[in-house]
Amino acid sequence: MAKAREEHASRAGSAAPETAEEAGGHASLDSENPAIDSAPGSPDNKLLLSALEGWRARLSNAGVTCGAAAMHSADAAWSLPFSDSDGELNKSWADLRMRVSMEHPVALAKVGSVRSEMLVATAVQLPSGHMGVVGLTMAPPHSERTIQLVLLSLGWLQLALSAASLAHNQRSARLLELMGHVGSQESARAAAYEWINRTAAWVRAEAPEPDAGFMLFEVRNNLPSWWVAADTSWAEKASPALHEASEMAMRAMVEMQEIDQHPWWALPLLGNGEPVAVLVVRHREAGAAALQPDVLAMLRASSGLAEPLLRHWREAQRSLLRHVADTARSGWRKVWGPGHLTWKAGTAALCGVLAILLLWPVADRVTAHTVIEGRTRQVVTAPFEGFIEHVQVRPGEQVSKGQLLARLDDRELKLEQRRYSSERNQAAGKLRQAMAEHDAPAVALAQADVQQAEAQLALVESKLLRAGLVAPMDGLVVTGDWAQQIGGPVEIGKEMFEIATTGGYRVVLHVPDRDIARVKVGQNGILRLTGQPHATYDFEVKRVTATAKVEEGVNGFRVEAEWRGDVPALSPGMQGVGKVEVGKASLLSAWTRSSVDWLRLKLWSWWW
Repeated sequence: MAKAREEHASRAGSAAPETAEEAGGHASLDSENPAIDSAPGSPDNKLLLSALEGWRARLSNAGVTCGAAAMHSADAAWSLPFSDSDGELNKSWADLRMRVSMEHPVALAKVGSVRSEMLVATAVQLPSGHMGVVGLTMAPPHSERTIQLVLLSLGWLQLALSAASLAHNQRSARLLELMGHVGSQESARAAAYEWINRTAAWVRAEAPEPDAGFMLFEVRNNLPSWWVAADTSWAEKASPALHEASEMAMRAMVEMQEIDQHPWWALPLLGNGEPVAVLVVRHREAGAAALQPDVLAMLRASSGLAEPLLRHWREAQRSLLRHVADTARSGWRKVWGPGHLTWKAGTAALCGVLAILLLWPVADRVTAHTVIEGRTRQVVTAPFEGFIEHVQVRPGEQVSKGQLLARLDDRELKLEQRRYSSERNQAAGKLRQAMAEHDAPAVALAQADVQQAEAQLALVESKLLRAGLVAPMDGLVVTGDWAQQIGGPVEIGKEMFEIATTGGYRVVLHVPDRDIARVKVGQNGILRLTGQPHATYDFEVKRVTATAKVEEGVNGFRVEAEWRGDVPALSPGMQGVGKVEVGKASLLSAWTRSSVDWLRLKLWSWWW
C-alpha cells in the first residue's frame, strides 16, 4: 500500500513553468557540510541554511534518517541547490520539482546509485510571498509514516522561515515608531534627546547592554561638540571620558567611516556627503562583549533615518545672520571649489551682466506724456449765460477769421432790448415835460432815468452783437463739439471753441515733478506719436514753465519744445511719448533711479 501511494505521488502533478531554473552561486546544505557559516552574505540565505539545518535535526530526532536538503524558488535569495559532485542528484531534483504545484504539492522519486534513497519534493510558502519547493533525501527504510512525519514537520519549517521575517518587520515598525516620536519634537535638541534615549532603550532591550553609554556629537565648524547623551541631561566638559569620546568622534569625522575599537564604537552621520553629527557608543566595563551585528545594523538604520530630521531642525533654528553666512560660505565653496560647473558658469554670467549694468554708459532720458499744439491758439468763450441755438462747425474743420462758429439764443435779449427802449422813451417824455414846466428837481430825476435806460439798452445791444460766436483768426477748430448739445445751457466764460493756427506746431510735454529738475532749456529729445508709432522725431526744449498741473493723476510741469529736422504731417491735439536726453548714466542707475529716489524720500520722511 505504501509503495502504491509513493508511485501515485510520483506520477501526480503538472509541469510548472521554471522561473529560476538554475540558481547558481548559492551555498549548499548536506549531511557532510551543514555549517551555516558557509552561506554567502545574503541574510535570507543564512536564514534558509539555519532553518533547513534545524528542520533536518528535528527529523533526525524523530527517527527519520535524513540526507541532504535543498530549496528552490523564483527568488534566488531563497534558493539552495544540492551539493552533488556528479550532478545526478541535482538532475533528479530539477525533474522532480517541476512536477510540484499548488494542486499537487508533493512529489517522490528514487535516487542514488542503487536507487535506494528517497527524494521528497514538496511546496512551501516563503516569507517573500513566493512559492518554494523544498527537497530532502532519506535513507531507507521508507514507509508511509516516514513521509507523514516529513510533511508534518513542514509546519515547523514554515514557522522557522517566517520567524526571522516577522522579527525584521517588527524592527521596521519599531523604527518607524521611533522616528514618529523624534519628528513630533519642537526643537533639534529635544529631538536629539528623544532619539538617543529611545535608541539606547531599544538596544538594551534587543541585546542587554546595561553598561553601554550612548553619546551624540554635533559637528560645528569642522569640530565635534558634545550635544546629547542617553540618560544624561548635561556633561562635565573636562571629564576624561568625555575627552576620550571626543577624540573618537573626531577620528570618525575625519575618516568619515565607522570605527569599531573596543570598547568604543563610533558612526559618523553624513548629510550631503559631509559629517554633521557623530554617534559614539562606549562600554563602561572593559570586559563587556562587543555589540552584536544585529544591534549595529539597527543603529546604522536608525542613524540614517534620524540624520535628515536632526539636520533640518538645526538648520531651521539658525539665526538670520547664520543663515546668510552659511549660504554665502556654501556658495563661495561652489564657485571657487572643485566641480559645480553650473555655479561657476552662472557666476561668470552674473558678473558679466553686472559689469554691463554698472559700466556701460547710456543716454539718461526723462520720459513724459506729449501733446502737439498749434504755435498760436485762441479760445472762444461764451459772452453771457444762455442756450445754444445752433452750431456751424465741429472740431477738425478749417475756419476763416470772422466766420460764424455758433450762435446763442437771443430771444430774451431782444425782449430786454424792447423793454429798455420803451423805458428810455418814457424817461425822455418825462424829461421834456419837466423842462416845459421848469421843474428843476423833476428834470434831474428824468435825466437820471434816461441815462439808466440808455445804459441798460446799450448792454443788451452789446450782448446781441456777441450772440454770434465767430472765429478770431484763420485756423483749425481743435476743441468744441457742441453739435450734440443744441439747446443746452452754457455759463458765462465757458470755453466753447479752441482755434489753432495750421502754419506751425510745437511740442508740449507734461514732465513729472520728480524729473523736472533735470530738464533744462536746450536739451534734445525724441518723440513718437500714438498715430505714428513706427517713426521717431527730434525736438529741442525751448521753455520750462513753473506752473504745475495734474494730468491722469500725475503732477507735472509744462515743457515746450520745437521741432528739429523734418516735421511730420500733424494736426493739433495728437498725443505721444517724448523722451528728453538729460545726460549719461549706467544702465542700472537709469533703470532704478525712480525707485531709489522714492525710497530716499520715504526714508527721509520717516526719519525723525
